[in-house]
Amino acid sequence: MMLATMDMGSMLIDGFLRMTCLSKKVKFRSVSVLFLYSVGHQEVLQASELTITPTATFQEIYSDNINLSSTGNEKNAFVTELSPGLSIVRRSARSTLNLNYRMQNLYNSGGNGGLKVFNQLQYNSHNIFIPNRLFLDSRSSIGQQNINNNRLGNDNISGAGNSTTVSTFGVSPYWTPHFGNVANGNVRVNADTVTTGSGATVNQNTNFGPTIPISDSVNLSEILSLTSGTYFKKINWNLSFNNSESFRDIGQNTQFQNASGLVRTYINKYFNVFAQGGYSNNSFQSINNRQSNGAFYTVGGQWTPSQHYSIEAGAGNNSHITVSVSPIQRLSWVTTYRDNSVGLNSGKTWQTALNYKTRQSTWSVTHDNDTVTSQQLLLQHQVFSSNPTDPAGPVVIDPNNRPINNGYLSNEVIVRKIWRASVTYLTGKSTWSAGAYSQNSEYQTNGIKQEATGLNGSWNWQFASKTSAYLRPQWQQTKYATAKNSDQYYTDQYYDVAIGLNRSITPMLNGRLEFRHLNQSSKLNSNNYEENRATASLFMRF
Repeated sequence: MMLATMDMGSMLIDGFLRMTCLSKKVKFRSVSVLFLYSVGHQEVLQASELTITPTATFQEIYSDNINLSSTGNEKNAFVTELSPGLSIVRRSARSTLNLNYRMQNLYNSGGNGGLKVFNQLQYNSHNIFIPNRLFLDSRSSIGQQNINNNRLGNDNISGAGNSTTVSTFGVSPYWTPHFGNVANGNVRVNADTVTTGSGATVNQNTNFGPTIPISDSVNLSEILSLTSGTYFKKINWNLSFNNSESFRDIGQNTQFQNASGLVRTYINKYFNVFAQGGYSNNSFQSINNRQSNGAFYTVGGQWTPSQHYSIEAGAGNNSHITVSVSPIQRLSWVTTYRDNSVGLNSGKTWQTALNYKTRQSTWSVTHDNDTVTSQQLLLQHQVFSSNPTDPAGPVVIDPNNRPINNGYLSNEVIVRKIWRASVTYLTGKSTWSAGAYSQNSEYQTNGIKQEATGLNGSWNWQFASKTSAYLRPQWQQTKYATAKNSDQYYTDQYYDVAIGLNRSITPMLNGRLEFRHLNQSSKLNSNNYEENRATASLFMRF
């Protein structure tokens, strides 16, 4: 088992080394980091205990519209899936590793009578080289993604031809030095690659100009911070530097860079004053000139009348006001309003985070603003989800479901405003959950705007000791501009509802029956489709 794991690690390292050749500028640094990884990781592995669980999934699927075609062009088909997999979990005093892999083999996917093979991988590890000082994280993923939201497909079963395979790999060495009781530091380097399938393009419809390729990229970031220690009684301070660069195989590179320092002095236990300054330097293509580089400063104070409430206000060319409320232990609410002249997400923006817990439920509401690249979105995606009933066991949840609100994945910088709300409620035999989101995206390279609003929910009912039923509805409305900087929008509607039964046949064998209905309506007839699907599944752990 140890040899097999070492071979897997070597394959991942070799793959990463090949991908780093996309950018000669970062090749030496990436090779140096990976040398540290390969030497240290082998040493940790020799003292590790592993749990290796082979798995197999067998499914027979019937679809009455296998190509997600518009009305009048539907084609029905049976699709057979046989997918072997492997789960590796390792825990020790100085390292953890979690790897899930599946080779999805589909016969007659798309109704063409052929065999298609898709690889799916999620890998994460954490290693301690020097306790409380030197660490190394690594990660990798392989999965399939929608490349736009013209025709949304949630898995590889249909032959919609609107997806690509995305592979990522990354390592993050970091050092946390402590300078006595004077200061504490954090130095981290992230090195990631994103590789997409050949020929992956984004067709943004005839209103949006030519087809745009998704570029392979190498992403590097450096994060440095220094924070005052206990030696300072009345004064707290911190210094930070963040630099993130994306080296693209095709198209313009991007860079986000920010340096700042803050000093805070306490007048008494209720009131303190602070001064903050720094410099923002960002480089990316933007037809709306959203970079806003330069020096920034903020001066203000914070009032904390009790441990449950506080208010902070700062004025300058970057201004803000933050209100924090936590009247009881189970409830916390922090809201910040900003009016920034310098840096990413400049202008008037605000953020909020509300979290509330009861014995049986968890509630959350958030609003945020960010600026990301398409490649960063792909790095954030988790291909597999953990099994909520057995977190330590292998993953059994279908990993094919894809995010449908990412929009167009191309060489873009995306300014987003995002609302999210969720609730989970537990009873004796049922688990309920519901979520809502609203995401406004502004694409900086082509000026296109998009709004995605969605609802989702699930109900799982354990009505017998070995049998449960579930219901999972999902709805999304997508509005996208008809031209650059236009306020006229097309509107698409997408909904998906699944109902099914899960049965634990033996401790190592699970069965599932599911019926699913999908529907997308669009002003463009080519994007309209309706599908009904029936699936019988067996999942085995060995």
